Amino acid sequence: MCSIGQMPEGGIAIGNGTREIQLENSTLPGKEAENYENQYRTRKRIPMPSIHHVLIAFIVLIVVVTTVSLAIVLNREPDGVRTQPNILVVIADDLGYNDVGYQGPGDIKTPYIDHLARSSIVLERHYTQPMCSPSRAAMFTGRYPFRYGMSGSRAIYYGSRYGLDLSEYLLPQALKEAKYKTYLLGKWHLGFADWLMTPTRRGFDYFYGTYGGSTTYRTHQSYEGPRAGDGYDLFEDNSTHNGTTVSYTHQVVDDPAPGTFSELLFTEKAVKIITGAQGDVEPFFLVVSYQNPHAPITPMANDVAQNEDIDNENRRKMAGMITSLDYGVGRITSALETTHQLNETIIIFLSDNGGHLMMPSGESLGSSNLPFRGAKCTLYEGGVRTPAFIKIPQFTPVTMNSSVKYNGLFHISDWFPTILKLAQLEPGLKGKQLDGVDHSETFRKLLGGTARHQVKKPRDHVVLDIDPVFNQAAIVQEKYKLIVGKGAIMSFDQVYPLISDESIENDPEIVKNASHYQVSPSIYQEMMDYTQIQVNYSKNPQKCLSLDCMTDALSLFDLSWDFGESNNLTWRFTAEAKELYKTLKSYSNSTFPMVEPQFFEDHNKDAKTEDNVWTPWLLNSTVVKSRK
Repeated sequence: MCSIGQMPEGGIAIGNGTREIQLENSTLPGKEAENYENQYRTRKRIPMPSIHHVLIAFIVLIVVVTTVSLAIVLNREPDGVRTQPNILVVIADDLGYNDVGYQGPGDIKTPYIDHLARSSIVLERHYTQPMCSPSRAAMFTGRYPFRYGMSGSRAIYYGSRYGLDLSEYLLPQALKEAKYKTYLLGKWHLGFADWLMTPTRRGFDYFYGTYGGSTTYRTHQSYEGPRAGDGYDLFEDNSTHNGTTVSYTHQVVDDPAPGTFSELLFTEKAVKIITGAQGDVEPFFLVVSYQNPHAPITPMANDVAQNEDIDNENRRKMAGMITSLDYGVGRITSALETTHQLNETIIIFLSDNGGHLMMPSGESLGSSNLPFRGAKCTLYEGGVRTPAFIKIPQFTPVTMNSSVKYNGLFHISDWFPTILKLAQLEPGLKGKQLDGVDHSETFRKLLGGTARHQVKKPRDHVVLDIDPVFNQAAIVQEKYKLIVGKGAIMSFDQVYPLISDESIENDPEIVKNASHYQVSPSIYQEMMDYTQIQVNYSKNPQKCLSLDCMTDALSLFDLSWDFGESNNLTWRFTAEAKELYKTLKSYSNSTFPMVEPQFFEDHNKDAKTEDNVWTPWLLNSTVVKSRK
């Protein structure tokens, strides 16, 4: 039996859960898991819609739209018809800009993701935060993470006491209040020191996945940070509402076969949720937050075999991880089509940050962010500009067979108001400032045939980060980008030869062979200096909350041609640099100090149960209020 513990005073007790799975030290699956994987990995092509299906879908769509429209006019909901769309969000983890097929020309094939992209709006300038926890926070809050102490290139590691500010109002809460059924599968990574920080207390009715940010794919053990390898992290939580009473259940989950690859687990659960929703009047909000292709790069053998034409071994392994991701997307899409819900479901696909190129040990991970400079954890385009698209059946012609490209600025915080608007709800944050911008009307016009140069772009700038630990910040406005500070401390600054649209057109192999470029060795010393920087910060947590102490370096880049961010134009365009600096500084006045810097902290050593399972341990935590 697994002892879960007591809730904080005034809370609700958690039911005990049972864990029957045997934890294994090996990262390789056993024979039982191998058979389970092969059951779902026979590489039969997942059916894609045929012309016959398209015609049927068109007829169904006309009937549904007509019925729903009539219901809206009569101000009532027809029996068995949803008047609000389902919303499916698929989040990839550390997926590089050049790691999906539809970006092209590339070496990794993603047929199911590409198929969706062809009937979607592809966001060519989709910006995130440089690391996972801040990005997920921005998406769920609609606010820049520096407003509540989650900025910078830092993740929430196992044993860390802090998480997403409990006073923040989250997207699943808003949708739940609007009678959506809310589900999160996969990675949470927004804190779990206290039960109040966990997903089912933050707006999700159901959670199946990992509390932390990085686990092994088959044995589901913590993988990164000071507490790597010392705890099991795979759970299933429910919240049940009965009037004003809320009860919660929590249990450690049991694999169908010991050592099952996590993508299979999350995909199977998603298919069951979608199948069970068939015929429901209440819409669902389903977030499938895959681990793929985050380290450790341990793909299934048959997924690697699908990419045998890739010569570079590390790149081939990365391709195997992405093949698994693609296959999961295909199965989920197929489930929507089979249950006749594809045309009433908005589908969003994105990565939480750029591809991670190399581990501190020097091990290459095989990802590629070409044609952009930088990687995960950097403020360069390779760290914060990611693959993303949105498929909107209400706006999209059924016969659409090529994507619509949108080159306007889009920040990950924009999903909050955009999703709510598409769900026919009004975005609101109960007194706090919303940074996200609604793009729903822009999307409607683009899919209605309006030329993209004639569509008004809702955003004119994006603040990429204001980081009080590393003393760096960045902002993008139209074609110009200003970086204050180094921009790439703590991570790997991958610099390519000067790459432009013209060079790609003349030599497409430059993109295909992206994995052959090496990371600058000089970055390793900055990695070594990282710990000391953190220690210094711990002595003075408000060391640099203003841009006034970030002026050791200014870099201005013209992104319309300098994809590699290798030409600093500050000397030439001084007025533009000053204007961007002024805008950035106005935001820095609302920067909130980090709640708890990571890495140097004495991470809680009693944060697991006696049988080596991670569960919340702070039962009387203090809620830290963020600025408005």
